[in-house]
Amino acid sequence: MAQESKISAAEHCYRTLSHKIVSLELKPNEPVGEQALAKMLGVSRTPVREALSRLSAERLVDLRARAGVIIAPIRLDAVRTAQFVREKLEMAIVAEAAAQSNRRILLGIRQAIEEQELAIYENSPELFFEADERMHGLFCALAGRESVWSFISDAKKHMDRLRKLSIQSGHMDVLVEDHRRLTEAVAAADAEGAASTMQLHLRRVLDDLPDIRRSFPQFFEAEA
Repeated sequence: MAQESKISAAEHCYRTLSHKIVSLELKPNEPVGEQALAKMLGVSRTPVREALSRLSAERLVDLRARAGVIIAPIRLDAVRTAQFVREKLEMAIVAEAAAQSNRRILLGIRQAIEEQELAIYENSPELFFEADERMHGLFCALAGRESVWSFISDAKKHMDRLRKLSIQSGHMDVLVEDHRRLTEAVAAADAEGAASTMQLHLRRVLDDLPDIRRSFPQFFEAEA
């Protein structure tokens, strides 16, 4: 029973810290201490240490001998790898989704887009991000590949930090227009059109990269 409790605590710490890093609540290049994290999470230092070990393996934190724990900077190689994986998988997903017909899921996708428009009206990047995530997950469901979304979600964490900054910079209206074109291509059973629209859509974050880096230089890894 004690072992189960220990595993549960470590998993809780990992998930919570992962979310805080991806959401930028814990900012890139910010130093953090094990003791402070343990107090924040209401646990001992042991599960925190285990969580940090996993996050270090994912390159989301840096464990440095003298400096201690540092929230990892945004690394361009990690972003580009995440974007590549996501692009290839989601292009295939929407091509498969275009061969399906499920009005309930399509309605859910359209409702998620309406929530994105509401987020723009309310100037809420967080609401926009949540509705965006739900929409992409629903495309996986429409394709009959719900479990792939979990894999994509894990693979795209480095990309998500850049997406957060892009959304905060006010590019939400362009993304909504992409989403509408993508949805209509899927609804029209246009697999090729859906895949090409998804490719364009997921490459926008790389197009925004130079401007974001100029606006938030403190969050990025220093150039060699």
